[in-house]
Amino acid sequence: MNELRRNWTRHLAVIVGYMLVRTAFYPFSDGHMSLYAGLRLSSLLVLPYRYWPTVVACDVFCLTQNVIECGAQFGIRWVLLDMIPGSITAMPVIWWCRERLNLFPNRRQINFMALFVAAAGVAATWTLMNCIAMTTVKDSKDTYPMSLVLVLTVFIGQYVGMLAVLPWPVMARAAWMSRQPLQQRLRSAVRPLFAIDTLILLASTALCLFLLSRNNHNDVRHIALMVIFIPMVWLLVKQDWRAVAVAGTPCLLFIAELIDSEPTPTVLQVEGFIALCLTGLFALGARISSQQQQKDRERREARQAILLARQSMQLNEARLRKTAQALELMGSALNLSHHQLLARFRHQMPANEAQRYYRQASSTRSQVNGLADSMHPSAWRERGLPAALRETIARVLAGAGVAYRCEIKGYNLHQLTPNLHTAIYRLACESVAYVNTQMICSSVRLHLREGTTRQVRWAMLCVEGSVETSHINDAVYDVGERQFLASKLGAYGLDLEALRNHAQLFGGLLHERTTAKGVRVTCLLVDEQPLRQVQRNHVSLPVNPWIA
Repeated sequence: MNELRRNWTRHLAVIVGYMLVRTAFYPFSDGHMSLYAGLRLSSLLVLPYRYWPTVVACDVFCLTQNVIECGAQFGIRWVLLDMIPGSITAMPVIWWCRERLNLFPNRRQINFMALFVAAAGVAATWTLMNCIAMTTVKDSKDTYPMSLVLVLTVFIGQYVGMLAVLPWPVMARAAWMSRQPLQQRLRSAVRPLFAIDTLILLASTALCLFLLSRNNHNDVRHIALMVIFIPMVWLLVKQDWRAVAVAGTPCLLFIAELIDSEPTPTVLQVEGFIALCLTGLFALGARISSQQQQKDRERREARQAILLARQSMQLNEARLRKTAQALELMGSALNLSHHQLLARFRHQMPANEAQRYYRQASSTRSQVNGLADSMHPSAWRERGLPAALRETIARVLAGAGVAYRCEIKGYNLHQLTPNLHTAIYRLACESVAYVNTQMICSSVRLHLREGTTRQVRWAMLCVEGSVETSHINDAVYDVGERQFLASKLGAYGLDLEALRNHAQLFGGLLHERTTAKGVRVTCLLVDEQPLRQVQRNHVSLPVNPWIA
């Protein structure tokens, strides 16, 4: 009662919605294909437990109208049995499916195995109650004799009616409980309904059924009922199990107008075929949706792995930068100590020996600075990425006797993320080291270009090594220095496959091409932020073909 006092408006909305939907189902419901059964089952499946008494009250009100109309005809015993609401007899089955069979694993998924069990169990329960009630009916010309055909027709008719109604409340529940913005939820819910192929299929199906309904030949009508599910399969393959609901419910309503209301063996065969097809299509749709969700999960995990790799690369670069700064400070301190020591003992040693010690101190400082530059160039720290590409690489190649030219196009290079700056410089160093391992280069040309396409920034790096005829002797003479190019550039000496993997961290592509004068390595990098598209709190669930 406290719940009713606090949320009486919600309970009133449930009553109004229940009666409106029941009124809308009235023209399409008959004795054996009951959409009312789907309405009762959907209400108990989707609504929370606190609304179940409201559903029972609506059910009792509807049964009271039925008893008033047919009570005098069928007798008092039928009235007493028929006044038992079907929602009450269905509650144990539905509770077991929701709590024990995990009908709703999460906010957006449904266990179709539990759904089929709930529909079949409730249909069997209501069929049993209907059969018991029919045995108590007094003699009347409007009743049918109890038979296996009648029992199966009632069971299958209720089962098909449930499958025609159930998917819609389930889809509405998933959209309502989704954490997406309201506009996005409405768009995702309306998209499959108003897709071009869906509208064309439904229109053509309705026209076909209308024309076939004009033909009274039973064989033609039965074949039409069999063929009507083929377009649904096509929609199912293109989308998921929701396509079965979008296309299946209108088809069932059309079919209900074509078949007879009397429980005959022919009607039983048609309804049995419909129930089998719908169950199979929903199961297949659940399998397709499960595969799509598995692919989405793998895609998210891949993006998470890429994100972690980028973060690791950036942390490693930060460590190298700090180490390089520490080495530079250590080199300065060491050089200062050497000069102070030499200044103190300068008068106690020959002049030539003092000069030799001064040269050794300067050489040590140069080596320390070179090691620091190979880790993280000082030009990069002080003047940015263009200075590192123009100065640091040029100084290393000049020491190996290789001519170098750097071209940078674009004015928004500073707007690229630090991760992409790191990737550009490291790929440039690795590419320069790679082309020098493939051939004895006399010159290296580096070309960097950045741009924006559809609000996505990108950078294209091209490193080309070539041999000029006029410098071939210098290139061969300095071949010994080339062995230390990779270490001086801070490169690992990666091969082409490793370079491709490095570029793929930024959605890039890398190509190698042999030209007339040398080797060219081209790499395209995309400046994207996968962090915004990765769900950090996503919990990986075991793959289940029945859960979609």
